[in-house]
Amino acid sequence: MRKILLGTTAVVGAALLSATAAQAQTAPTVRVGGFMLTSFNYVNDDIDKASGPGSLTGVAGAGAVSRDKSDFRNELEVQVFVTGKAANGLSYGGVIEFQNDNSGASGAGSVVDIDEAYVFVSSPTLGTIRFGEEDNAASLMQVRHPQITGLGSDGDWDDGILGSAARTGGGPSLLTGINDGNDSTKIVYLSPQFFGFDFGVSFSPNSGEGERITRGRNFDAFSTTVASPNVPVNNLQRDPTDLRNEFSGAIRYRGSFGNVGVQAGFGAMRADGASSSTLGAAVSNRDITTYTAGLQVAAFGFTVGGEYTWGNYAGVSAGRAPLAQGRDGSDLYVLGATYTTGALSFGGWYGVATQDNGVGIQDREQSSFGIGAAYTIAPGLEIYGSYNQLEDKNVRISPQLVDRKVDVFFLGTRLAF
Repeated sequence: MRKILLGTTAVVGAALLSATAAQAQTAPTVRVGGFMLTSFNYVNDDIDKASGPGSLTGVAGAGAVSRDKSDFRNELEVQVFVTGKAANGLSYGGVIEFQNDNSGASGAGSVVDIDEAYVFVSSPTLGTIRFGEEDNAASLMQVRHPQITGLGSDGDWDDGILGSAARTGGGPSLLTGINDGNDSTKIVYLSPQFFGFDFGVSFSPNSGEGERITRGRNFDAFSTTVASPNVPVNNLQRDPTDLRNEFSGAIRYRGSFGNVGVQAGFGAMRADGASSSTLGAAVSNRDITTYTAGLQVAAFGFTVGGEYTWGNYAGVSAGRAPLAQGRDGSDLYVLGATYTTGALSFGGWYGVATQDNGVGIQDREQSSFGIGAAYTIAPGLEIYGSYNQLEDKNVRISPQLVDRKVDVFFLGTRLAF
């Protein structure tokens, strides 16, 4: 299947590069864009409280000191767009996105890293090829529930909530888009739109990204320790300790019937699960298969719709973590509605996600909702606010099952440029 995809991509690439009617060339130009946001967050979270064993506060989760409920949060993303035009009419260029999205040592949120970076070649009749660090096709084309600035099932509201891979399975929200946040190095093809329909496919050999052959970015060579001379300090991108051979595809329809706009889409992905630990022990996980379907209908300022995602996956991002043998699959749904009149927008959403905790253990079920508004003060400048609530039942904290409730209110301003 991999050979078929790469062969097909090569044919499309050759077609894109073939000469058409001669046109004026345009040398690459550079444009800078992005956004900055600052918000006040009030978070009332059960596991922020010093409640003894099982609490996530204090040293090593001892629960000695409760976390403050209020704080300010700042986020920025700077995007560099390079675009040019060849003599045969093809557009080409690249996109680089820099962010301070809680990256860096010790979780320092002010450290800047690269979010996405890819090169593209595009034809209005043959489509677009992207190569580099980018979302997969299913994620790029997914039709999700309606959203406004700062409001959505995995929007800005949950960035101030504690999540721990060891204690809560990561997180905090399970209501994410398919393969959310996976910018592994890949090749993507996106078709033009035909009678309202378009489609896309992508392939990634593993979850690695960037220049180095290792997922750790602290060294350039194959490194081992004296105690374990045959075990690499960090995973190699081509070893079987993480997801491999990720294929993704999606088809979408966008059109209108009178004053009614419609979007509908279906996406899917699959990937080989890890087959070995870093110590060389065999790992038995099911391969990942994830599917998503979504619908939006818009008329007279209102937009309503939703999404349903299901498959054999675990963890907090649908399609990113393999499912252990013997466990049932996961699913989620989100419904939403928005209304826009002039510079003012209102919105609301509700969703439920379910995941298997293991044989003989109650399933984890997470339900969330949010309501909010956004107002455009001037072009590119908005203020927005929302109230969101998360209820998480049967969260695995150590060996115990724990219920968690979180209330989040935030008010912020966003500048897009």
